[in-house]
Amino acid sequence: MLYAVQSAALGVVATDGSGRLMYRSDSDSADPSSSNCTGACTKTWIPVAAAAAGQEPVLLGVDPALVGSIERSDGTVQLTLAGWPLYRHRDDDGTLGSAGRHGADGTWFAVTPTGDKASIP
Repeated sequence: MLYAVQSAALGVVATDGSGRLMYRSDSDSADPSSSNCTGACTKTWIPVAAAAAGQEPVLLGVDPALVGSIERSDGTVQLTLAGWPLYRHRDDDGTLGSAGRHGADGTWFAVTPTGDKASIP
């Protein structure tokens, strides 16, 4: 599930069905899509699983043409937005009153429904 929602701190952002922010990493690539978050990284930054084979993801306010997936090195399939692999942070609680982990380590950024980095208004 990918929903476009208004957050208090970041404007319109992409979330999962539980309201948790979606993130992208500057360590990854959008063209071609690839993820560099492996091993211990995935304990904190959890790759967002793509819908099961043959199923389309549930989208609200997100252009289906921007949504895709990649196969990770461990064989799992990860959802992408505008080519960027998507993650959620293990500690996000689904409240949208803060900026979450936006800007963490200078690498991790909440993502907008177009795949761009969110910006603090």
